[in-house]
Amino acid sequence: MGKIKYGMIGCGNMARGHLGSINKIEDIDLVACADPFDGSIEEFRRENPNERTRYFSSHEELLEQDDIDAVVIATPNCTHAQIISDALAAGKHVLTEKPLGINHKQLSAIEDDVRKSDRIFQVGLECRYLPVFQRMSGMIESGRIGLPRMIWCKEFRGPFLEKVGNWIMFKEKSGGAFVDKMCHYFDLVTWFSRSIPRRVIALAGQDVVKDIYGVQPDIYDNGWVIIEYENNVRASLGLCMFCKASVDVEVGVIGDKAQMEGFFMDRRIKFRDYATGSVSDIDTRGSDPEIEKLSHRGGVFYEHLAFIDNIRDNKTPLTDFNVGKWSVLVSLAVEESAANNGMAITF
Repeated sequence: MGKIKYGMIGCGNMARGHLGSINKIEDIDLVACADPFDGSIEEFRRENPNERTRYFSSHEELLEQDDIDAVVIATPNCTHAQIISDALAAGKHVLTEKPLGINHKQLSAIEDDVRKSDRIFQVGLECRYLPVFQRMSGMIESGRIGLPRMIWCKEFRGPFLEKVGNWIMFKEKSGGAFVDKMCHYFDLVTWFSRSIPRRVIALAGQDVVKDIYGVQPDIYDNGWVIIEYENNVRASLGLCMFCKASVDVEVGVIGDKAQMEGFFMDRRIKFRDYATGSVSDIDTRGSDPEIEKLSHRGGVFYEHLAFIDNIRDNKTPLTDFNVGKWSVLVSLAVEESAANNGMAITF
């Protein structure tokens, strides 16, 4: 097999983030792109150095192209399920942006489509591919921190960026802020817990971001979440969508031997060993600083490397359907709990 021939479905902000990573990987040939909005296609075309790329106004037209091996789905959240179904039916390998779906009905339909297909299906939870979180997972696996007992994560940031139609501001199309944004971190803490969720409790509100980009959002702009796992690990996560200060995303794990905190932007881990009392900083930055300038600090680049490897060797992705499913199930439970004044949602 020569280069893997890609089709990009969606040409918006996230698709252009994928494009930067694709351009760094010689093993990929972007042969086609599709988007119903001419403006998005023109902006994507200006950034795409591959003059051979063909452009279509619908994903159906793109999927009819016989020379496409795999597709990347970077469209509004509410469209993922149908496009996944169409892509798998067309015999294409699929790398879909998160969230996998925005409701239980979509998850069930996607599960059926994935089960019937022999294609590689990978979910774009790129945080799992970042060196900082890969290193943290390895430290848990090696027993360096002992048994994980408590995990936390916080992301304090500004509002979502403006989108075409601002679909991301409405729960019907995005699934809600916790579905769209926090599915990354629900996945990370589930990965680190080495278990599956048992119960979720959430309190959230829409207190500040009430009028933006000419629309009135109906999604939460802040909240706190507690997750209890079947092995009795407990996690706490906080989200703020109106913080104007520069605050790094932080993910911490407390074990019975040591404690560690990983920092997304800073690409480092602070490690505290209980027995020695020592505190150390672990630098997880790679040897190529240009990669870390790419989307999500290089996470998208690394997930594409993994996707290509999975296609060539027919390997199960690190972020397969089951992983993507749990990230959404937790997200939906959080939205439900918050909508019911913190009612506990059990699995």
